[in-house]
Amino acid sequence: MQKSLTIMCLTWLVCNISGAHAGGVQSIDSIRKAARQFITEHTKTVYQQPAEINIGKLDSRLRLRQCNLPLDVYLPTGSRDLGRFTLGVRCSGQKPWSLHVPVTVTIYQKVIVTARSLPRGKILTGNDLKFAKHDKSKLPAGYMDELTEGVGMELKRQLSNGAPLTTSMIRKPKIIKRGQRVSIIARAGGMEVRMAGKAMAHGAVGDRIRVLNLKSKKKIEGTVTPSGDIRVDI
Repeated sequence: MQKSLTIMCLTWLVCNISGAHAGGVQSIDSIRKAARQFITEHTKTVYQQPAEINIGKLDSRLRLRQCNLPLDVYLPTGSRDLGRFTLGVRCSGQKPWSLHVPVTVTIYQKVIVTARSLPRGKILTGNDLKFAKHDKSKLPAGYMDELTEGVGMELKRQLSNGAPLTTSMIRKPKIIKRGQRVSIIARAGGMEVRMAGKAMAHGAVGDRIRVLNLKSKKKIEGTVTPSGDIRVDI
């Protein structure tokens, strides 16, 4: 009796092992490999920069039927593609299945940061700024990657050493103050006339402000130039 039970158990075990092999199990390595290939190509296409890619671990107990078609990898709708996120992997074959694979993608972006702590109202020079590499997924919106974008601008608030510079942190400095004496330059065709005036408002380069012509007592509108004059086109 015991010998018969032993034979039956061995027969059941062999049949189940054979069935498992016959059905086939999708290897975890093949799933992770498909995910890596997809996100590598995606990153190259979208960002055109070197990226560090880490495919997260999957449960070693996972048993999915071997797919008879190539695996389909995709970014779920609304998913990010930098930092930590998940990729969808699915089989659309005879025995369909799907799962999500954890992924971390890191791209280091060279950006402009402060070279030291800087006070509010500081007019930035090249010595106030430097380049540094930061994880792109953690950078604030409006970050800057060219020194020329920051030099000559005024800080709207105090910044600590090493802070990434963004467009919301700076503004054009007001080189014209309200009540300041200015030169009004009127141009008509190839002629240019200079007149004495008084600014009616603060103004940065490129701003349009009203000025008082001190001779005619008329108020006119002009554009602030880098030299601090007010240009009026007639």
